[in-house]
Amino acid sequence: MSFIYWLRHFISHNRIATSFALGLIFILFSRPTTRSILIGAPAIVLGEFFRILSSGYLEKNSSLSMSGPYSVTRNPMYIGNFLLGLGFAIIVNQPIILLLFLLLFAFIYQATVVEEEKRLQQSFGQEFSVYMSSVPRFFPKPWQWKSNGRSFNWSLVIKHREHITWFGILGGILLLTVKMVLLG
Repeated sequence: MSFIYWLRHFISHNRIATSFALGLIFILFSRPTTRSILIGAPAIVLGEFFRILSSGYLEKNSSLSMSGPYSVTRNPMYIGNFLLGLGFAIIVNQPIILLLFLLLFAFIYQATVVEEEKRLQQSFGQEFSVYMSSVPRFFPKPWQWKSNGRSFNWSLVIKHREHITWFGILGGILLLTVKMVLLG
């Protein structure tokens, strides 16, 4: 097993801890400004919107989610994660951190998505194959939106603990704002 494969596997299985560690690095090296906050915050809000919308349609391990946001992209939650991270990388106001985020996101999520697809293929077989052939992996096709008889469900959002993400977002923005004020 190559080091790159091992590293991807390790990071994909420890995404939350990795994200937290990277968040601390972002804050440590940040130089936020009012302008960077105003530019980055909309991406964060949009990212969290994608996460909430995705969570409200996701029934993990019980059925293949193919309605709502999952009808336009196979990974709407990861689009939300990308936008969240991008927003924070913009607020940090350090080009090297933005570049690091883009590279690490591609590195981590490419491996994560491939592993998830293998697991979903094993669990759902032909149904997942058909789904893969009609719905793009990452870049959404909004005109394909289908409800398939399902509707958004707030209880699923809470079940997936999305409210904890809200506290993390607010805490991160607060810390970066405090750092901006302290830096003058």
